[in-house]
Amino acid sequence: MSHPSLDAVLAKIDANLGASLERLKELVRIKSISTDPAFAAECQRAAEWLANDLRAEGFDAATRTTPGHPMVVGHDRTGNGPHVVFYGHYDVQPVDPLDLWNSDPFEVEMRKQPDGETHLVGRGTSDDKGQLLTFIEACRAWRASPAACPCRSPSS
Repeated sequence: MSHPSLDAVLAKIDANLGASLERLKELVRIKSISTDPAFAAECQRAAEWLANDLRAEGFDAATRTTPGHPMVVGHDRTGNGPHVVFYGHYDVQPVDPLDLWNSDPFEVEMRKQPDGETHLVGRGTSDDKGQLLTFIEACRAWRASPAACPCRSPSS
């Protein structure tokens, strides 16, 4: 049995899959290697990219200074229903040794696997930029559909 609100959200996700993939590619291109101090500015840039993306969708979002790299906090003050909190990280592990990569680690590549499936390959596509954007894209789809988002942020 399908749910009309969920069907509308899933249709919105399908319709905007290309734009969602482009956002992932933009985020993956940011070399936010948190374990290497040489990439501290890139970590800051990734946090700002995420906060800007959330603000563009109407969230109250900002980067927050921490003893390490900045964190991003966003609130949707318009929702109703239960509170929802999700966590994800925008930093990635080093890519060394580079000669073990078959492509640029900071460019998303769609690669056909021996089992016939197509996987996205690039540093952060599976840990954790891809998952982080999955939450954001779901929020984007709920906000763009005629259905009301069934949750709210903790400070609503």
